[in-house]
Amino acid sequence: MNIKEQPLYFQVTVKLLLAGLIIAFLVLAQNILIPLTISVFFTFLLMPVSKKLEDWRFPKSLAILISIIGAFLIVAVMFYFFIDQVLSFVNDWPTIEKTLDTKWESLQAFVTDTFHISRIEQKAWLTTKIKENASTGGVLILGFFSATTSFLASLALIPIYVFFLTLYLDKFKEFIKLVTKDDKNEHVLMIAGKVSKVSQKYVMGIFLDVLILSVLNSTGFLIIGLPHAVLFGVLASVLNIIPYIGVLIGSLLPILMALITKDSMSYAVAAGAICVVVQFLDNNFITPYVVGGSVSVNPLTATIMLIVSSMIWGVSGMVLCLPLTGMAKVVCDHIDSLKPYGYLLGEEVSLNQKVEKQDKFIKKLLHYNGKNPGGPGSVNKH
Repeated sequence: MNIKEQPLYFQVTVKLLLAGLIIAFLVLAQNILIPLTISVFFTFLLMPVSKKLEDWRFPKSLAILISIIGAFLIVAVMFYFFIDQVLSFVNDWPTIEKTLDTKWESLQAFVTDTFHISRIEQKAWLTTKIKENASTGGVLILGFFSATTSFLASLALIPIYVFFLTLYLDKFKEFIKLVTKDDKNEHVLMIAGKVSKVSQKYVMGIFLDVLILSVLNSTGFLIIGLPHAVLFGVLASVLNIIPYIGVLIGSLLPILMALITKDSMSYAVAAGAICVVVQFLDNNFITPYVVGGSVSVNPLTATIMLIVSSMIWGVSGMVLCLPLTGMAKVVCDHIDSLKPYGYLLGEEVSLNQKVEKQDKFIKKLLHYNGKNPGGPGSVNKH
């Protein structure tokens, strides 16, 4: 039965059922798929390192193992630094709590004087709201910690996934050749090569972007004397990975800290100004330079994918949505029947502009493969 010959309502129903099944699979298998997806990105990122070590006569397995250990050490150092900042914040919490109590009393006095609502009425209203949301909040917190625990357990599999994905890279290439027609082999491998380059450039660019933003944010917060400036600078930079929402949350945290710990509103305004200036520099200079156009997805698509991915994979989906959408766009751009969808996802003004970019990339990739016959998008000819 050819589905294209069926009525439109039948085609739509089948496509909706297929989409529903895919979403259900993504939700049910998220504990496997999320670590595996992260592993794919790390595989693309570490591939040049392991290739370089192989060029230096290291055995393939040892080269992969060294690259994974090196990445693990870098992540461990960053995690230790972040935990140290968090522990410093926790140690200072009693002092912050006292300041917060003083601010809360001032706020209660302001509400009483302005709206003529007594402190007893305020406390009663607040207690009622807390009781109303206690059960829901408890379920959410329990679910959050349960999901976090299972996710952290799954993260232990990432180095294993990365090792075997890199080790069997040639096997995957041969598999692609076997499942595609002979005249399509080079085209499919070229698409795979571009997907790997997009993800590699994006992950490396995001890493450098977070590093630069951490320095800029922390320096600005230190200048205005914000307590725990480095912690909030790093938090604002890391949350910047999540499109739109992360920027807002990362900016609100230092502003709230300034409101709690400082007597003057000027500190909160200064913290907000630092976030705005750093975000301006990031959007116009830093990100275009270190990330470039590796993930050229238009804002509407990015927003929709952010919402959908957060509903399916939570916070992990919000982080992974942009690179995954960028990879999907690359695939669409190089398959004739899917090119309209690639154009819809991207930022190109016209199809001609998109074709010109594709032609430039193909020439560049072919030139690269001529110099590096063992690259990710190359075809081994026997």
